[in-house]
Amino acid sequence: MRRRMKDERVMIACCSDGTRPVIFKIERLDYKVLFIDGANGEDDRQKIKSVLEQGNGVSQVVFLEDYAEVYLEKDVEDRILKDAVEQGGEYRVFRID
Repeated sequence: MRRRMKDERVMIACCSDGTRPVIFKIERLDYKVLFIDGANGEDDRQKIKSVLEQGNGVSQVVFLEDYAEVYLEKDVEDRILKDAVEQGGEYRVFRID
């Protein structure tokens, strides 16, 4: 049994493990990876995070080694994310995956 919920990113699936029914809630996480030049310290990362999370459809920003994972609530154009980061300071987005 599969059924989509009101949110197109959520699906409920059911199967059996041989003993009992098992119900799964599957949620698709949309995210983009931003490679940002100039974000060297924690202050830079916090500034970029706060700029991105201000009404751009971004739910969470996680910085890893040399890039940021930007989790999205809806589809957001690359240009909007790039402009938000670059207007926040001396940063340059050189690639978005």
